[in-house]
Amino acid sequence: MSAETSSDVIDEERDMARTTAIGLGVWLAVTMAAVVLLLLFGDVISSLLV
Repeated sequence: MSAETSSDVIDEERDMARTTAIGLGVWLAVTMAAVVLLLLFGDVISSLLV
Protein backbone atom coordinates (compact mmCIF):
# COMPACT_ATOMS: atom_id res chain seq x y z
CA MET A 1 0.00 0.00 0.00
CA SER A 2 1.58 3.25 -1.09
CA ALA A 3 1.49 6.55 0.74
CA GLU A 4 -0.86 8.00 -1.88
CA THR A 5 -3.39 5.19 -1.36
CA SER A 6 -3.15 5.58 2.40
CA SER A 7 -3.73 9.31 2.07
CA ASP A 8 -6.80 8.70 -0.09
CA VAL A 9 -8.23 6.31 2.49
CA ILE A 10 -7.62 8.81 5.30
CA ASP A 11 -9.26 11.60 3.28
CA GLU A 12 -12.28 9.39 2.63
CA GLU A 13 -12.54 8.51 6.33
CA ARG A 14 -12.35 12.19 7.26
CA ASP A 15 -15.14 13.01 4.81
CA MET A 16 -17.29 10.23 6.27
CA ALA A 17 -16.58 11.44 9.81
CA ARG A 18 -17.46 15.01 8.84
CA THR A 19 -20.72 13.87 7.24
CA THR A 20 -21.60 11.82 10.31
CA ALA A 21 -20.83 14.73 12.63
CA ILE A 22 -22.99 17.08 10.58
CA GLY A 23 -25.84 14.56 10.57
CA LEU A 24 -25.65 14.11 14.32
CA GLY A 25 -25.55 17.87 14.82
CA VAL A 26 -28.67 18.34 12.71
CA TRP A 27 -30.42 15.50 14.57
CA LEU A 28 -29.52 17.09 17.91
CA ALA A 29 -30.75 20.51 16.80
CA VAL A 30 -34.08 19.09 15.60
CA THR A 31 -34.49 17.11 18.82
CA MET A 32 -33.75 20.15 20.98
CA ALA A 33 -36.18 22.27 18.94
CA ALA A 34 -38.90 19.64 19.44
CA VAL A 35 -38.27 19.55 23.19
CA VAL A 36 -38.39 23.35 23.47
CA LEU A 37 -41.59 23.52 21.41
CA LEU A 38 -43.20 20.84 23.55
CA LEU A 39 -42.19 22.65 26.73
CA LEU A 40 -43.57 25.95 25.44
CA PHE A 41 -46.71 24.72 23.70
CA GLY A 42 -47.34 21.30 25.25
CA ASP A 43 -50.53 22.33 27.03
CA VAL A 44 -52.01 23.91 23.90
CA ILE A 45 -51.14 20.88 21.76
CA SER A 46 -52.57 18.42 24.29
CA SER A 47 -55.79 20.43 24.63
CA LEU A 48 -56.23 20.32 20.85
CA LEU A 49 -55.79 16.54 20.74
CA VAL A 50 -57.95 15.69 23.75
